[in-house]
This record gives sequence, structure tokens and C-alpha cells, in this order.
Amino acid sequence: MSEELNPTEARRSWVKTVVQLVGFALSIGALGWAVSTALKEENRAQLENLQNASVGQVMGLVGLSFASVAVNGMIFWVVIRPVHRIRLTDVISTNAIATFLAYLPFKMSVVARVAIHNKRDGVPVLTIGAWFAAVGVLMLAVLGPMALMSFVLKEVNVLWWVGVVGSVGVSVGVLILCARFFYGDRGVARIASVGMLERVTRLDAFGKVHAGFDMIAAPSASLWAGVFRVLDVLAFAGRFVVAAAVLGLPISGGDALLLGVVYFLIGVLSPFGMLGTREAGTIGAAALFGVSSAAIGDGGGEGPIAAAVVFITAVEAVVNLGCAGFGVAWLRIKKGIGVEGARAGSDGASDSA
Repeated sequence: MSEELNPTEARRSWVKTVVQLVGFALSIGALGWAVSTALKEENRAQLENLQNASVGQVMGLVGLSFASVAVNGMIFWVVIRPVHRIRLTDVISTNAIATFLAYLPFKMSVVARVAIHNKRDGVPVLTIGAWFAAVGVLMLAVLGPMALMSFVLKEVNVLWWVGVVGSVGVSVGVLILCARFFYGDRGVARIASVGMLERVTRLDAFGKVHAGFDMIAAPSASLWAGVFRVLDVLAFAGRFVVAAAVLGLPISGGDALLLGVVYFLIGVLSPFGMLGTREAGTIGAAALFGVSSAAIGDGGGEGPIAAAVVFITAVEAVVNLGCAGFGVAWLRIKKGIGVEGARAGSDGASDSA
């Protein structure tokens, strides 16, 4: 018999469900506002430019959207490699599915990642949590220096590149050194020497969580994750450059980078799904940070930049849907191969016997 929730737990579950649904409804409302803003009369000149978009521009936007899915999958893959081996294609496929589900509330993308990697790949749930945390910490180690360099220099030039490469290298390097102090058996011994933590280190659950230090402490994993994260940020910025070119909007490389980072971070942090919150938040950020007035318009954030944001989202949604479909098909095919292989091996053993 299934266990029934007690009244307190049932109430909490109901409240969480209502909060998620209300939040998602507000997100859809925010998306509607962004779309209506993009379709305003004052933006018609920019929207008409969509008809003249070249094949190269459209494919460039599609390619950059696809690159984000692939690169994010590669980040997850390199980070988990020191403690658990999973096929790169499987991790990218899982990331494609999770990326599409990120449009929905209830953190469906996280649920999908945990379910697939736990049930299919045999990664313990606590280790998956440590894996996600490691990816998040490494993300901050990259985005922090990039944001600082962009704030100080205001534009993307040679000095910006030198500053970003140097500061990101130092940031990730410091993170690796800190993790190496706690990783492995020596790290466990150091943690156990602190007060009552000795009993905690003996728990099986601790070992699964401690794997997060082993991931970050591996130089190849963390450095490659840093490189891929920089490429991911540049891909997001590149989308704004291409969309602005299609719509005929004046936008600098620094502004494109800023909007790309905002667009990405809101999608990661939004508790109700990224649909709508990213678009409204990015349009608002354009006004708040003073992105080119010609791109913003006289009505604050309600200007041509909204058309660029909605255009980017529309292309991304199509790409993410296609990638998710491929991801589901790939994982089912590989699972089928694995089952058939196991059966063939079993049959072969029976014949030999």
C-alpha cells in the first residue's frame, strides 16, 4: 500500500503546486507582454526586416542555439568524468531533453536529468546533486570574471579578451586548489578532523556528496568546463549580434554580451520555468543598463530590442524541440542496443554451455 501524506505534508505539497502554477501563469503573461511589445507599431520597421533575413543569418542563429545545447552537455560530461563515466552522446542527449523541459514549471528539467542519470546511468542521486553543484560553482567562477571585465572595459576588444582569459584562468585555478584540499582520502581525513564531522564522514551518503570535490579537483575537468562555459556565453551573445543584424538594430559587442548573460542566467535561476521570465527580464535589463537607446526606444525597455529577444526565443524553441526529440530517440536507441546486446550475450553463453 502506498503511504499517504500527513495533513501538514499534503498542505505543503498543495501550496507548492499552487505557487508553481501561479508563477508559470505569470511567466506566460510576461511572455505575452514581451510579444505584444515586439509587435508594437513603433517596431514595425524592424519586424519587416525579418522578411529580408538571409539564409546565412537564420542558420547562424540556429547554429548558435544548437551550440548552446551541445556545449552545455559537454560541460556536464567533463565535470562528471573524474568519478563516473557516461557516453558523451548520452549526456548531450539528456541535456537536450532537460533544456526543452526547462520551459516548464516544477523544475521538470532537473527531474528529467536526475531520473535519466540515476535510473539509466547508475549515478547515485546524492552524487548527481554534487555534480549539479560542481557545474554551478564552475559557472560562477567563469561568469563572475567575465561580468567584471565587461563592466570595467565596457566593450569587447583585445584587452577584454586578455582580461577574461587571465581572470577566468585564475578564478578556476583557485577553485581547483580549494577543491584539492578536500578531495580524496586526505581531504576526507581533513574534514573528519573537524569536531563532530568524523561520524559524518563515515556515512555512505557523505562519500556520494564528497564526489563533488573530486570533480572540481580534477584540473582537466574544471579547465575544460571553464572553456566550454566561455564558449556558451559567447554563443548567447552571438545570438543577439545576429538578431540585431537581421532587425537592423545598433548594438555593441559589450551590450550583446550583457544581454546574453542576463538571458542565460534568468533561464537558469527562474523557479517557474524560463519561458517568459527570460524575455521580460532581458528587455527590462536592456533599459536598466542603458543598452543603445536606438535599440531600446523611447519607452524604456519597450522598444525594438523586444523584437530581437522574441525572435531569439522563437528560433531557440524550434531548435530545442528538435534537439529534445533527437535526444529521446537516441537514448531509446542506445537502450535498445544495450538490451539486445545483453540478450545476445546471454544466448551465446547458453549455446556454449
